[in-house]
Amino acid sequence: MNSPALTCCTWHMDGDVGVLTLNRPDRLNAISNRDIDELDRVIMRAGKDPAVRAVVITGAGRGFCSGADVKEWAARADADEESWPAKMHRTIARLYWLPKPVVAAVNGVAAGSGFDIALTADMRIASEAARFGQVYAQRGICPDAGGSYLLPRVVGEARAAELIYTGRIIDADEALRIGVVSEVVPPEKLMDRALEQAAVFAAGPTVAIGIAKQNIRMGHTIGIEEALRNEQRGGHACVHTEDMAEGLRAAVEKRRPVFKGR
Repeated sequence: MNSPALTCCTWHMDGDVGVLTLNRPDRLNAISNRDIDELDRVIMRAGKDPAVRAVVITGAGRGFCSGADVKEWAARADADEESWPAKMHRTIARLYWLPKPVVAAVNGVAAGSGFDIALTADMRIASEAARFGQVYAQRGICPDAGGSYLLPRVVGEARAAELIYTGRIIDADEALRIGVVSEVVPPEKLMDRALEQAAVFAAGPTVAIGIAKQNIRMGHTIGIEEALRNEQRGGHACVHTEDMAEGLRAAVEKRRPVFKGR
């Protein structure tokens, strides 16, 4: 994926896996108004590039993402249609619906909208140094980047309410216990583990995985009948893929399938 020069993040490919690293370590990877436009472009291109079969998102330095740049937030004028929140909503939604598996490698603090970015991922793996917080209440505001939608779907309404209403910071062990993350690893093993998991996803039938992901996402807001219809439509779409044919051949030949994402 060819990209213009990036200032707030880096992008590189590790095999079939695209690695997006938020890269303002001096600000714990806080996101400015300009940053969110850049991130949105990178995510949009990743979604369209057939060479990208899975994505890992992480942060440079000691933090994953500390959320909105507080200095900019405090200085900005009243929000309008092109304000930071409106742009962030667009990017959060793009990440949430990205038709490819996303693994968040949470290496440090994930606060506010940084926590929300992590919540859009299909899987979160945390370093022992990771910290998570819906810190909006500490600033006198409510979640404005998806936290009140995403967090209850991960940990349940009651636990999400407590974390959102108090802005309490939780460590990696508590995050694992309540289901925010799938596993916790030593800091030096985080990226290797995240890339390993993303490579497993990337080796799968990514067309089918993308359809399954969409159905999982839609299942939060629709009834069982519509969910079943979505699965039926997804099944029909998979029938015409090379990956399904390969999966069936491999089953008959008693070997591991080699999927190509087509």
